[in-house]
Amino acid sequence: MARIKNDIFKLTGSLGGLTFSQDEQGTIVKMKGEVSKKKLSKRTQQSNMEMGGASQAAKVLRVGFLRHGKELGDRYFCGRLNGLMRKVVALGSGKPGERKLDLRKHGGLLEEFEFINARPLVYSVGGIKDKPILNAGRNEVQWTSPPLNRKEQITSPKGATHLKFILLAATVSHYEYSNTKNAYLPLKTKFRPCSKLTESEPIALNQKTLGPITLKLTLTETEALPEEVAMVCAVGVAFFRNVNGELLKIKDAGGMRVLGVG
Repeated sequence: MARIKNDIFKLTGSLGGLTFSQDEQGTIVKMKGEVSKKKLSKRTQQSNMEMGGASQAAKVLRVGFLRHGKELGDRYFCGRLNGLMRKVVALGSGKPGERKLDLRKHGGLLEEFEFINARPLVYSVGGIKDKPILNAGRNEVQWTSPPLNRKEQITSPKGATHLKFILLAATVSHYEYSNTKNAYLPLKTKFRPCSKLTESEPIALNQKTLGPITLKLTLTETEALPEEVAMVCAVGVAFFRNVNGELLKIKDAGGMRVLGVG
């Protein structure tokens, strides 16, 4: 920014890459697109505040999911999940810097999130589209695989003899900005996040059609989930090799995807 004193023309408007305006000290000259430090600082603070809230929610999900096995996610799992949560915050109600993170309302952004980006679920099993079904209290979830054609819909690694379907669910509270704490906090501070994983029995791959297979799990035994808590459900598949009667899991095979948020 620069000034022109004693500007007899009292310039205003734009010329080339410059903009001109007036104040009591003379003519102000700015380059187009120039943002004041004060405005930039405010925008940065707002962005950082919302990023902090998004990171908190993403961490709850990451810990809930990957405590069942770090191999379920790739090295960029955390960063990709943080990015999606940031988008969820951006859609929330409130003013910039204080927008609410509401996964039950905007959780569709997480659907089809791949745990391993380079190995999406569809690379192993095609036709997985149906979302898990929640009960009225949202503390129980059920998912049924479609009947799968072995040759056309299942791509197994070399030597694989069996597969297992996996159902994984985790909870995360909505987050809201607190003026008193000057930070994002979970709306249900007393609710302890939880997650569970269940697997099908081994399914032999030497069949023309596999499934349907139904998986069920219960997150909380005695109570429904609070309205301010979302359940995030993922479905996956793992492959195994029969070695002398023992099924050994094949590394770097299979995949997992978020199919529903409720």
